Parts: sequence; structure tokens; C-alpha cells
Amino acid sequence: MSLEQLTTELTSHFNRDDYETCAKLLTPIRIELIKNGLLVPSPDYRLNSNDMVITRSILEIGALVSINTHNMKEFSNYITLLRPFYILPQGTIPESSNRNKLLSLYLLLLLTQGDLALFHIELEKFQNFGKSVDELEGDEFLSIPIKFEKWIIDGDFNKVYEALSSKHKFPCKEFNLFETDLLNSIRLNIAENLESAYTSLPLENLKMLLFVETSKEATEFIDSFGWTSVNGVVYFNKKQNELEEEITDEKQIIKNALVYAKEMESII
Repeated sequence: MSLEQLTTELTSHFNRDDYETCAKLLTPIRIELIKNGLLVPSPDYRLNSNDMVITRSILEIGALVSINTHNMKEFSNYITLLRPFYILPQGTIPESSNRNKLLSLYLLLLLTQGDLALFHIELEKFQNFGKSVDELEGDEFLSIPIKFEKWIIDGDFNKVYEALSSKHKFPCKEFNLFETDLLNSIRLNIAENLESAYTSLPLENLKMLLFVETSKEATEFIDSFGWTSVNGVVYFNKKQNELEEEITDEKQIIKNALVYAKEMESII
């Protein structure tokens, strides 16, 4: 089957939300793109602009198929392949209407992975597109990960939870697919802070803090962290070596304070 026939079939299945078939078609299509030297835009732009637009569209379909089939590694690979098309000099090919959507989804993926450093690096790249901070925050797609990141940094997890619960507010359905992973990432962050700050908490308080609605979900989370639940109270069991390290650190702090006090006394 020719590249043109494969592309037509891919588009047809994608428009019907038949992502499984699309995933199967994408492998031979990418091979054909490589054979024809289309997968990466030529540095001197000798490729036909129409060919570049078609290739970019295929890769964008691949990225969306990967998200809808929950293959985030493949999604990241497609974003990598799309970057050269997104940074072509203005006027080389028409700007893609899917660019901000896909890059926003990638930013959300980074948030689910807790990679805030790379998140900021990716966001700064939009300066290459001539976008101001106000324009980024006003974009219907980019504004979502930007808001989420700010709320996470500020510890305002309630706003993230409320936004994720309001699925109808998202500009495209793919944003909803990050709900579980993003919530789990936030729960992990909260859980680690709770372990550091408390030795125990009432179960109902823990469920509220972790945005967990059912006792079954709470039990699964408690078990995954190795905590103990007794009579409605959750105990954050720290490992013995962690406790010993804390005691050693405290002793060292006291020792350093005493040495410092003696030195000050000798000076006086």
C-alpha cells in the first residue's frame, strides 16, 4: 500500500476514533516517511511545503492516538518528531492549529511525572514563537497546564482537583485522560508531606486531604505506602533506619550548637 493510501486510511480511522487501527497503521506509515526522507524536515527546506504539512499532520495524529491509547512514551516520541516542524521559520509552512494543544498536553504529562524543571524549560521555548506571558496565559490550551503548575507550586491542590472534576471546561477531550495520573501525582506529593509532618491522622481527615472518596481507595493508598490503619486512625510508619537517621541528625545539630556556643564563649 502506498504512503498516500496509508495516510488516507489513517485519517479515515482517526476521524471515527478507531485508535487501535490507527496505531497499527502508523508503523508502516513512519517507515514510508523515512524511505521518502519526509520524517525530518530538510535543513535547507528542499522538501515540498505540502509534503511537510502532510507529514506534520500524520505525526500529530500519531501523538493524539498515543494519548488516547494511553501510550505516553510513544506520545513523547511524537512530540520529539514534531518539534522540528513547529520551529520552522515563519512562512515555511502554515502554522498548525494543533501545536498549542499538543504541547499543552505534553506539559500536563510533565506535571504528572513531577518534572517541574523540564516543564519550565518547555514553557520558555514558547518565547521562540514570539509569545508573551500574557498570551500564553490567555491561550485556551496553554493556560490549563500553566494554572495547574502554579496551583501545585502554591500547594493549592483543591483548585487542581476542582478543575479536574469539571471535565466539560476543557477545550479537548484528551485533557481528561490526564485526570487520574495528575491526581495520583498530587496525592504522592501530599502523602510525602504528611509523612514528614505527622505521625498519624484520622482516616477521614486523610481521605479529605488526598481527595479520596471511598474507603477502598483509601485502603489501597495506605497499603501502597506501608502505613497502618487502626480503629479509624492512620499511622505513618517510618522505617527504623529513617528514624535512626533523624535521631542522628538531631544529635549532630545539638552537638554543633554546643561547639558553637563554646567558641562564642571563648571569644567573649
